[in-house]
Amino acid sequence: MYEKCKARFKMMRVILKDGYLDEASYSCQVIRYQKEEECIYLLTETDLPAFSLDGIYECRIDTPDGTVACTGMILERYWNELGNVIKFRIQNGFYKNLVN
Repeated sequence: MYEKCKARFKMMRVILKDGYLDEASYSCQVIRYQKEEECIYLLTETDLPAFSLDGIYECRIDTPDGTVACTGMILERYWNELGNVIKFRIQNGFYKNLVN
């Protein structure tokens, strides 16, 4: 459904009390979307330690029909033959009417 679409990934909130809020936006590509698990696998060129497992992120996906977004948490970050991969767990589904 969203495979091979470009995505932008950004931390919105930190979970830890004294955690670091990374305000940078990262470009990614959707490798796989698993609707039943509510997970998105993203391929990124950014080093994996840049992504905290203790934050809430927003993922905006550019589709042929427009941009959709969702919020959630990183479950895993790992390297495989494709490159740096992030497994992102979606919370509360997707939304289309985006406010910048």
